Amino acid sequence: MTANPYTLFDRAEMKRSLSKFLDAIPLYLEARRLAPMDSELRSACYFSLGDTYRMVGEFTKAGKCYREAHRLVLKLNDETRALDSLVGLGLSLRATGEFKEAIALFNKSLKGYGALDDRAGVAFTLWAKAGALRIKGDLKGAIEGFKESKKVFGELKDRSGVGYCLTGLGGASRVAGKPNDSNRYYAEANRVFRGLKDTFGVAYSYCGIANSLRMNGDFRGSLVFFKKAKTNYRKIGDKVSYAYTLWGEGSSYQMLGKDAIAEEDFKRAEELFKATKDRRGLVYCLISKGMLEFKKNPAKGKKTVSVAYDKAKKLGLGVETRYARELLTATEREPGRLPLNLA
Repeated sequence: MTANPYTLFDRAEMKRSLSKFLDAIPLYLEARRLAPMDSELRSACYFSLGDTYRMVGEFTKAGKCYREAHRLVLKLNDETRALDSLVGLGLSLRATGEFKEAIALFNKSLKGYGALDDRAGVAFTLWAKAGALRIKGDLKGAIEGFKESKKVFGELKDRSGVGYCLTGLGGASRVAGKPNDSNRYYAEANRVFRGLKDTFGVAYSYCGIANSLRMNGDFRGSLVFFKKAKTNYRKIGDKVSYAYTLWGEGSSYQMLGKDAIAEEDFKRAEELFKATKDRRGLVYCLISKGMLEFKKNPAKGKKTVSVAYDKAKKLGLGVETRYARELLTATEREPGRLPLNLA
């Protein structure tokens, strides 16, 4: 007896709502296979697959699904879903460091949602764009964007949206050199996500709390929260977030002088960043690798950081370019200060 594609889709949606992304994917794939061609269900399968692949770090697959979803919903004359799929595609591009293309899609979507008076769409896209601005290095713009998005989500009584804006504010504040603000935002987000039983949000906020502690010099305290984040990320199979958690944990070990453990964390993070084509993550690993090498071979370490600097500059990564430049300056003027504690 052939399974009902609508039932399969509903089961997949339930799995995804519980952050069981790896369990949801095969159900979506089977529902898509059985769905009528060019149907609303088929477009919904593509869109949800895009969301789910993105949550586990499969950004190339996610982008392809969003593009196909966009093609189908245009045929169905669904303007709102067409904009939703463009935002999803933008998030996939943002994740691989293509933030200029992502920002262009977000700006286009903001105009479209505004014309439709879709406030939920505007709120989500403001959040997405703020994240891209952070990657670009426009921290002021990012913080303003997250605050604007949080305001709209609050008016809509969308607690999940508010929670993700809080994590965005936590990350941008940390990079802006405000670790206490960062900790406050992440701790508030953690309370929201634990109340919602959002495993991904809980993991994300634990990682943020860990990084804020690391930036305040509480390296041992940060390791407790990195461990909590890893436990939750393992549950949902998110490769990229797990990789960034490994990088943060490695950075704490590096500051504690436990270079062998740090090196192992950086290697594992690098493997995951390569697998998911996360170019920004690879730049972070290069910088950290260079710091480790500098202790044994200053010339080799400096060369590695120089490569990281060139890659970051070419990709337009403002924050990471600054980190690499600061490190290169430190190797010349104050080599005794290495390693630097990067946000």
